[in-house]
Amino acid sequence: MLLLALSTTQKVGLGLCVAGFAGFSLVVSILVPRYRPQFPGRGLRVFIVTCVLFFVGMMSAVIFVARETSEAEAKGKGVEPTTTETTRTTTETSTTQTATTGTTQAAQSVVAKETEFKIALPKVAVHTGQVTFDVQNDGKIPHDLVVQGNGVDAKTPLLDAGQSKTLSVDLKPGTYDLYCSVPGHKEAGMDVKLTVS
Repeated sequence: MLLLALSTTQKVGLGLCVAGFAGFSLVVSILVPRYRPQFPGRGLRVFIVTCVLFFVGMMSAVIFVARETSEAEAKGKGVEPTTTETTRTTTETSTTQTATTGTTQAAQSVVAKETEFKIALPKVAVHTGQVTFDVQNDGKIPHDLVVQGNGVDAKTPLLDAGQSKTLSVDLKPGTYDLYCSVPGHKEAGMDVKLTVS
């Protein structure tokens, strides 16, 4: 599923990295010992350094592709790239006022944009009360949104690429976990914390 979200250039780059790493592994584990039984012998340090460099190169390629994808999506949609490192106080509040028996009630709406593999929320405070999540799948594969915590456990249906759905929940003060429940997506980065005050 991860490969579906990559551009052709990214696939070629990662493919070359994998081919180089796999080729090196096969050569040093099968061919070299056949002709040099004492391998790596005195060249152990060089061998270890080469292995570490290949590993670091592969990890750098994966990180670079992920960062490039996030930045391209952010530029294309006019949204700042977000990370899932810390608990975020996020949301967009759109206040609609309704006159009911002389009082004014505020309803909050939060736009949650899902792509591979992140959930982007606007950076505005969310307050206690009824919150409607406008969940938009801007990715290329199906996603859903789960809101969990403080007695709340609500979920949208699975949304195909380009689909959207609203999810209304009553939130109390505290921290909530918002994530995609498709297997592997939460672990891939589709998991954010929402703090309600």
